[in-house]
Amino acid sequence: MCGIAGVFHPRPNETASHLRELLAAMQHRGPDGAGMAIGRQVRTGWTLEEVQTDALRGTTGLGHTRLAIVGGRHGLQPFQSRDGRLLLLHNGEIYNHHELRRSLPEKVNFETKTDSEVILRLLEREYQGDLLAALRRVLPHLDGVYAVAVSDGERLIIARDPMGVRQLYVGKNGKTFAFASEKKALQATGIQEPIERLEPGHLAWVRNGSWEQENFARMDLRRIPADVTEKEEALKLYQDTLHQALYKRIRDRDRVGVIFSGGIDSVLVAYLLKQFGLPFTCYSAGFCGSPDLDFARRMVAQFDFPLQSRDLGLDDIEDLLPLIMQTIEDRSLNQVEVSVPVFASVRLASEAGERVLFTGQGADELFGGYSWYPRIVDREGYDSFVEYEISDIEHLYKETLEREDKITMAHSIELRVPYLDLKLVHAALRVDPRLKIQPGGDPLGKRVHRQLAVRLGIPPDFAWRPKQAAQHGAGIHEAIQELAARAHYTQEDVRETGYRAQESIPEVLGSSSRYGYRYGEDKLWKTEDHVQCYLDSLAWKAGLLTPPEQEYLVPKLESLATV
Repeated sequence: MCGIAGVFHPRPNETASHLRELLAAMQHRGPDGAGMAIGRQVRTGWTLEEVQTDALRGTTGLGHTRLAIVGGRHGLQPFQSRDGRLLLLHNGEIYNHHELRRSLPEKVNFETKTDSEVILRLLEREYQGDLLAALRRVLPHLDGVYAVAVSDGERLIIARDPMGVRQLYVGKNGKTFAFASEKKALQATGIQEPIERLEPGHLAWVRNGSWEQENFARMDLRRIPADVTEKEEALKLYQDTLHQALYKRIRDRDRVGVIFSGGIDSVLVAYLLKQFGLPFTCYSAGFCGSPDLDFARRMVAQFDFPLQSRDLGLDDIEDLLPLIMQTIEDRSLNQVEVSVPVFASVRLASEAGERVLFTGQGADELFGGYSWYPRIVDREGYDSFVEYEISDIEHLYKETLEREDKITMAHSIELRVPYLDLKLVHAALRVDPRLKIQPGGDPLGKRVHRQLAVRLGIPPDFAWRPKQAAQHGAGIHEAIQELAARAHYTQEDVRETGYRAQESIPEVLGSSSRYGYRYGEDKLWKTEDHVQCYLDSLAWKAGLLTPPEQEYLVPKLESLATV
């Protein structure tokens, strides 16, 4: 895990300083070392300040800040091929790197035990002067999550894993082109919107100052047949793929942590980790007295899971909000409120020295866990539910994964998401939707998921517990509403300024906000103008608004101050 960045700069003597600015904005992603390559000259150090690039000149720069998870301290990047031709940056984890290492000829001498070096050696084997062709042959063999950048001196190509668990952002400023693991790095160097994402399962290359994308591995989920129609077959398929997904993510670890909400998704992860015999600690946080926090404590008592938890008061949440908005690079209510319990849990894990955390993200989308899914089945049928389900899986990369990667990496922790293993995703979509949700107002959904939990030994009253969305179960939605009222933000006053939340936040993220509110209670899911305006005011005071955002918001926020 790490932060990676690259730049094409028209003035060779400024490339190194521009790249250093990109990396400096992401040092939290890599406290264990740094490296930069200008042209084909590579410099590394245990800190960014140690990397000496004063004498280097070139129009292309690649940089890396390292969080050492696989391979210990050895493995500072960029990696360079033995002939000096290829340069590689890698952020992520390749779970089959041991098998890939053994697939290479014995004469290949490895310098490190890292999974990143395995990618480079595979590229060395496949490269015959056409970097794009070599990557097309290598990337499909990688079982894992990754964002990579590779250069041969003529071309620079970046790529992102098929589920989009790791991210890359791309932007331009005049003739300067850059990419980075976080938007804030690009913004620190003067690049403003539009900052674009590299899409999951895509690779891209720079040509004539612009970039082109192609799909090399993004799955067409709609082509997966729902051909598992018997309950027993579905349970066996799910159990096998879930065990495999967890095992490949723990075999290099001597302990891990779990972001623990008390819901069945995180409970099942923790329960299986205990069965595997891997030491772990659960981390939970929520508003004082919230049902999720209380239930999490009951759960760990039942199963004898080690737990560290934190009760948040209103002042705690208010203090966290600007930091969370800066971290996740988003100020929309639905993204911020769901981040609060995660951020506070991850902070606890960081204070305890954790390096790897597991999460239960993805199970709701794969098995029909959202409260609006049964209503879709009853109103519109199973085909409509499957369309929504697949759309939600396809949106996970920007609605959930990018947000939680930034939160964990802000604390120099790697996040692992076993439910989004590619084989498990494929298996879940093979399960007939009628086995996930029953018709006639199924109050819980996610039936195959819950049935497997019971079969594995989790008591039914825990496996079938109704659970609210994270921001409601942890009490954060209501807490932010109370904070807005405490700051004297009212719907009437905000509306008088001409402020509208939908104009302030142009990209609607989260299935509840995209469409889920149409199948439930508007008040639970639709963002109220005055609450979003309160968050915008915090972002303004913290200096988090871009110039276009300031143009729209500042006059309205200033007029509110006079009310």
